[in-house]
Amino acid sequence: MKKSVDNMNTEKICPCGGGQSCIVDRRFVGDFVHEDDLFNESKLPLRKNCYTKFTKEQYEKIKHFF
Repeated sequence: MKKSVDNMNTEKICPCGGGQSCIVDRRFVGDFVHEDDLFNESKLPLRKNCYTKFTKEQYEKIKHFF
């Protein structure tokens, strides 16, 4: 079965409610998540969901894209 947010386990749903820009939804269906690439490149941990605050290091890496 193809991964779709429609068949995502309810325990994995992001507190933001999901949607096209939700990092949890995008990861689940295999879409590109720009912050993941930036953080992986810098060996920084990924945020658990959209409501997880950036660490100081994550913020420093991503602040140029706001």
